[in-house]
Amino acid sequence: MGAALILSGCASQGPVIEEEPAAEASASSKPSETPESPTAGAGSRENPVPVGTGAKHSEASAWTYTVGETDTDAWPEISAANQFNEAPAEGSAYILVPVHVEMADSEAAAAGFDTWASFKLEYVTAAGNSFGDTTCQAALPAPGSVYDVGTMYGGAQADFLACAVVPAADISGGTWKVTSMVDSTATVFFAGA
Repeated sequence: MGAALILSGCASQGPVIEEEPAAEASASSKPSETPESPTAGAGSRENPVPVGTGAKHSEASAWTYTVGETDTDAWPEISAANQFNEAPAEGSAYILVPVHVEMADSEAAAAGFDTWASFKLEYVTAAGNSFGDTTCQAALPAPGSVYDVGTMYGGAQADFLACAVVPAADISGGTWKVTSMVDSTATVFFAGA
């Protein structure tokens, strides 16, 4: 495998996409027929980062996030995780998404960072309404929430679940938004449901 390709929305700010290089073109392929990467320019709400692709919320970020497939009806898993979890209000649904986060091996990470104080995730519907983890007052199944991840240092990796309670009719067409807690303009959007 080669080195990761880094694409940026702009020179100093904006989402940064990290992907493995595509397999080399066959000898019969013409250079002019090489398609543009499907993640080129990704990271905005209109063009979210695809599921399973790593990205940063800015070029300066020490964090790389990879968001998985969204579970649009997570009540069975949440109900099984804790008998005291309450069902969502009628017309709403729990949604869950697995998140993998990596801390870059840098001097900035030498003292460690707490995930819950470094970034936040929220689900943004196609209509533009946001639903964060404050809407999801439930104990989550393993691997747990971002609050279950301890302090991370350079080179560390962790998995957690992001959760939101969203009106069921508004789930389709939404995106997951990751925002820096230090700079609210540093954001990246990932494909949702």
